[in-house]
Amino acid sequence: MQSNPELFTKELMLAVMAVLFILWIATALLYFHNRKKAKRKIMKLMGRTAIKSQKTAKALMECEEMCNKVISHLAVGVIMTDENHHIVFANRCASDLLHLDPEELIGSRLSDYALGSSEAGEIELRLKKRRAGKQIRQELQLVRADDEVFWAGLYFSFPDNIQLISQGAVIAIVDVSDHITLEKKMHKYTSYLVQKVRQLDSMFAMQELITDTELPAERFFAKALRIIPEGLRHGKDMRVEIEFMGKKYASPGFHETDWNHKVPIRIGSRNKGQLLVSYVGKVHTNDRMKPFKLGEKVLLKNLADKLAHAPVVMKLAGKD
Repeated sequence: MQSNPELFTKELMLAVMAVLFILWIATALLYFHNRKKAKRKIMKLMGRTAIKSQKTAKALMECEEMCNKVISHLAVGVIMTDENHHIVFANRCASDLLHLDPEELIGSRLSDYALGSSEAGEIELRLKKRRAGKQIRQELQLVRADDEVFWAGLYFSFPDNIQLISQGAVIAIVDVSDHITLEKKMHKYTSYLVQKVRQLDSMFAMQELITDTELPAERFFAKALRIIPEGLRHGKDMRVEIEFMGKKYASPGFHETDWNHKVPIRIGSRNKGQLLVSYVGKVHTNDRMKPFKLGEKVLLKNLADKLAHAPVVMKLAGKD
């Protein structure tokens, strides 16, 4: 038989082991309980995240669909190109401007619809010199599928981080034919008004000159030679010669050319000389058939009449 101390020690060790085993079991149960609880929490959180992601994805899809509808129905043509400048997207307005279906535009280049090689080169140059985040505006002529030519306003944009278009461009197209026509008309009318003002200034200057009775003849004619070209379109390239009573007064660099206009200087019913204006500059092809417009011819006649009635001129004529 074991002694009482040994028996007590053995029983104590068994008791401690039993307690430790119970604690281990309790700890394991608590661990698995907490893990199960955490797993349920994580699953619940994942569920909410999944629902939120689904809602976000749905919202993004709806937004993308709405954007596509907006772009497709814009009153402005929109074309997207890839890095090789081929069209990968064209909205309805762009296809309408070129009188083609959107599908027919895919794979072609915008430069294919340019009026000529010069315009096509300008388009390709703009696409090659891409500037991310900046917009470039250009106006040039394009040709529709039925060979109709129109003026187009092109707005080149090069957005970053758009995977759909890679290194390509977004090009907005607007028909600006009416705007260009209006600009040309405004320029024509403005030029006409400016020319009329110059003619009036020339007449006023001549009127002021002929009222100066103290000027000697040489100075009088020298001033007249400077005043006369001021009312003409190409005044800087005009040279004037005034012939009066057998004597000639000419502006520096004067020589008679094929582009000239002569006006007699009459006192009463008699010719006392002539006013000769020559264009010595480069001939403009568009004006070759009309070197002097009707308004300029009328101006020169009026200036010649004023010269004829100047006191200085009348005095010279009286010596005849």
